[in-house]
Amino acid sequence: MIISEFILSTILFLSAFQVGSEKELQIVEDLKPQLKTFKESILKQDLGSNTRDAHLVLDLSQHRGQYLLIESKKFFYLFINSTFALKRKGLIRLSADSLRQKYSNSMFMSIYQKNGTSDLSVKWTILQPHDELYNPPRPLHVFSNFILVSSLTLIVFFTTLFRTNPQLTQDYLNLVKLFYLRDRDENQITLRITSSVNLLFYLFCSLLASLALITALYFTKEGLSFLTYPDFTTTTRYLAQWLILAMGILGALMAKLAFIALTALLFGWRDVTGVQFFNFVRVLILSLALIATVSLFCFSFGIHINYFTLLKAGCILLLMGAGLVYFKLQARTTFRSFHLFSYLCATEIFPLMILVKVLLF
Repeated sequence: MIISEFILSTILFLSAFQVGSEKELQIVEDLKPQLKTFKESILKQDLGSNTRDAHLVLDLSQHRGQYLLIESKKFFYLFINSTFALKRKGLIRLSADSLRQKYSNSMFMSIYQKNGTSDLSVKWTILQPHDELYNPPRPLHVFSNFILVSSLTLIVFFTTLFRTNPQLTQDYLNLVKLFYLRDRDENQITLRITSSVNLLFYLFCSLLASLALITALYFTKEGLSFLTYPDFTTTTRYLAQWLILAMGILGALMAKLAFIALTALLFGWRDVTGVQFFNFVRVLILSLALIATVSLFCFSFGIHINYFTLLKAGCILLLMGAGLVYFKLQARTTFRSFHLFSYLCATEIFPLMILVKVLLF
């Protein structure tokens, strides 16, 4: 009995040392942010969800004893120095020392995936003994926190608007009234576009549009002509950018309103400003609500989408809304078709074309 207890204690004692001597791969550096793609024959660091190629220059002399870990759930083709190396799906581990002996200290690596490199992972790792006392810091969820705070803010904002102005809120969200050529239920609050109540809706719309832009930038890693991909380390900086961008969008809405009012005054059509701008804001809010619904559905079911494609769809809906305005104004007034079309080209179509060109292309 004593001998068996001694043997058991010895086995447990030695197994503890054996576990401590086991080695495991530990991440040294994540190379995903350094991957580049060819655009217009130039390597650019802006991989999107639809990007099929990823390239990286590696200095193997700086990674002696380390392993290059490449992982993807989809098939990928690996090229080293522009020469095909292998086709694989899943996880592969390449020794930096072996690569240095076969090639050189510097190596140009290329990866091609037919269905996009959205889930591609490239990391430098090293085999080190397992440390049971190792307690790595929790991963930062900066953007997730920003989405949570901004979404809750918008929900509270919208609930307040609905509780204080239920009729106006229903008018903005009424999809059926969008196709009415002549809405008989219009009231003074609806068409009084510069009232404080409508200004609050413009602010809500600006905040929602700003959130859609930042989300598209974050997930597609693409930039705009006036806005670059945000990679902040604190939630506060994301919130600050969200508010600043929302103020810019609100200023653009006010500029559009002033331009419509001035153009209508030149044409002698003072009564059309309220109907036209209200219809534009209604289409904008409905488009953003549709984008938010589709994004939430795809996120819930793990469907990968290109958020810039959703923004392009929203711009198409705005163009369709401009076409509806033509019939609305034609039914309300006795304007000639040519004059009305010229007026809408100046106030609706041309500004939208400029927006699409600057924003998405």
